Amino acid sequence: MRWLSDFEARKARVAVELARKAIADTPDRPGAWLALGRALISLGEFQDAAARLREAIATLPPSDELLILLVHALFAQDLFEEAVPHAEAALAMDPSDARARRLYFDVLTSSKCWDRTGLDAADVAAFSPFNTRLMEMRTKSLGPLSTVEMCDALLAANPAHTNARYLKALNLAKLGRAAEARELIALDRLIEICDLPVPRSYDDERSFRDALMREIHANPTLASDPRGKATRDGLQTKRLRQPEAIAVEDLLDLIRQAVDAYERRLVASGDEFARGRPAKARLNAWAVVYGRDGRQISHRHPGGWLSGVYYVAAPRLGGENAYRGRLLVGALDPKEHGVDPPWGTREIEPVPGRLVMFPSYVPHATEATGIDGARISVAFDVVPF
Repeated sequence: MRWLSDFEARKARVAVELARKAIADTPDRPGAWLALGRALISLGEFQDAAARLREAIATLPPSDELLILLVHALFAQDLFEEAVPHAEAALAMDPSDARARRLYFDVLTSSKCWDRTGLDAADVAAFSPFNTRLMEMRTKSLGPLSTVEMCDALLAANPAHTNARYLKALNLAKLGRAAEARELIALDRLIEICDLPVPRSYDDERSFRDALMREIHANPTLASDPRGKATRDGLQTKRLRQPEAIAVEDLLDLIRQAVDAYERRLVASGDEFARGRPAKARLNAWAVVYGRDGRQISHRHPGGWLSGVYYVAAPRLGGENAYRGRLLVGALDPKEHGVDPPWGTREIEPVPGRLVMFPSYVPHATEATGIDGARISVAFDVVPF
């Protein structure tokens, strides 16, 4: 696949300064405000971006572009309810704009008030067909058999439809078709575990991970239990890539190389999962920091094709051979899903320096360590573009 780069910090900083100067010279130019908002968002400075965009919206003629960008800045801060009226205003300016319409419904579902549209779930899904919450709402009314049929139709059109693969496996399990569900999740053949090499600029693997720890702890976008995420009792970055985070960039390069190798082996094997691999993709990554009670509840990554995690640090008690806080690949919450996973659960030790990769449709969770000491990881999605 071809990797698309979406971040060059120094260029973004230059763009911020140029945009600020342009606004000072000609404050009535919407383009300068848009450039400033986009550059600030790319740097993870979401609060500043939202403040500047509110200022622009208050002083300039109505602009759906400014409203949509403000919604993105608010989304990044988990301010879903504040985003709703701005999304409504953007859609009202051009009801035929598919982008504004999708954003509007995504905002409504994230704030759990999608019923304000006056439409049923099927109608709303027509405007936002890949919205995870809407697909799950539809399955409740369709039932397991019709859900499997719906997912088959979606997968025939798009073999990489991550949410359709997951929902098909889940509903096959509900129908008692355990063997088919196991074959679709494929924990035995599609999980890969490896150790990453050390970049040449570091003395050894420990010095590389120490540099990563320093950069992650210094990340200004670390936030406690981000809304709508699976993190519990932990910190998660909203923007991992930062101007001075050199070790992070080195790690992301290593992850891309590992994904490329995974893809080559997958294609050579003739596995059906290879059919959905993207021709072009972005690497979307974030860091998570946990203490003794931190964990991830069962979830999956519907926007990705392949997902994974690299372990930077993990605690263990003196005298123990194993690191605490295992990754539970395949895990479901029986209370939420109403079924135990017929594909089983694969438990993976969070060994520092280890990389784990698996299809994005595979549900997973983590255990709390129960002991003092930080467990730090960098998770990622390979996102089709």
